[in-house]
Amino acid sequence: MKVFVNATPLLAPLTGIGRYITHLFGAIDKLTTVELWMHYGLNVTKGFQGVPEKPFDQAGPARINTLAKRFLPRHRTLRRIVEKATFGFQQAKVGGPFLYHEPNYVAMPHKGALVVTVHDMSCFDLPESHPKERVALMQRSMPSSIERADHILVVSEASRMALQRWFDVDSARITTTYLAADRRFRPQNAEQLQPQMATLGLKAGGYVLCVGTLEPRKNLSTLLSAYGGLPQSLRRHFPLVLAGAEGWKTQDFLSRIQGLRDGVTVKLMGHVPEVLMPALYAGAAAFCYPSRYEGFGLPALEAMACGVPVLTCNQTSLPEVVGDAGLMVDPDDVQDMRERLRSLLEDRVFAMNLGMRGHMRAATFSWERCAQETVAAYEKISLGS
Repeated sequence: MKVFVNATPLLAPLTGIGRYITHLFGAIDKLTTVELWMHYGLNVTKGFQGVPEKPFDQAGPARINTLAKRFLPRHRTLRRIVEKATFGFQQAKVGGPFLYHEPNYVAMPHKGALVVTVHDMSCFDLPESHPKERVALMQRSMPSSIERADHILVVSEASRMALQRWFDVDSARITTTYLAADRRFRPQNAEQLQPQMATLGLKAGGYVLCVGTLEPRKNLSTLLSAYGGLPQSLRRHFPLVLAGAEGWKTQDFLSRIQGLRDGVTVKLMGHVPEVLMPALYAGAAAFCYPSRYEGFGLPALEAMACGVPVLTCNQTSLPEVVGDAGLMVDPDDVQDMRERLRSLLEDRVFAMNLGMRGHMRAATFSWERCAQETVAAYEKISLGS
């Protein structure tokens, strides 16, 4: 079975969708029943070769696409036309009938079998949490992708229910495929972590961690209020480390951090290289993920896989992922968030036990199973069932 995958999100700093593509298709590539063709925007490769370390060959339509992004940054319609033309050119390289899997919501033109992954419906359920242009694009383009798709993959039951609230999609056309933490995410002691901690400028077991793009949906202002109300001694001993690229509407949040006093220590890491992420998680005393809306919430699971106690919110998919192996709070309850975080930092026996429970729960998720369930969805289409 030939499967053509749009892997262009791998050309940017990895977000949740980039990690989904990396781990899912890395696992699928090991299955002998599937022949993968990966479209990277600038080229197409047979088989999954991981995240590109350097730009591909710039010849032909690929160079046109690159030039369009450079010289037409504000002309989204023209850029989209060029992207579609390049996409079609590279599809022609595959030859013969094949299934096209779009892992990022909106499918490009394709006349054959189509599978689309819908990670969440936040542009519909929570439009104020995204830039207006993104919301307009998703609300304009997603309906046709959903209608055209032979099968739709979602990453949680919460996403399935949200999809069916907005679109009349038969359950038989939807498969839930849970994500997983990569095996690189595992518990590590202070001695093992020492080289990476030196690179990151951190102390193992000496910080509170939050990972995610800096944007309103991640609810970082509430976390900052909760953390800022902790006793000064705890804040000095456990600085708050925020790892993630800047998204949108971050100026007020960043200004608030710069104006903090009274020993409130917040360290902005920006985008952290993938090679350092397992150590960054494993070295945390506690992991806080106060997001208001998630399709899955992979950072929480990655922290759990590292044996780090997790504090998160009781919204959307997060209860499915964390279960009873983490602490949950209402995303607007600053006091409860503060008290739960304080309990993790002051009662290290409780924190250790919670971390062990999280580690065991994370082990029940697997990319191999996600890959098998994804291929089973492909086969439903090819068999016409």
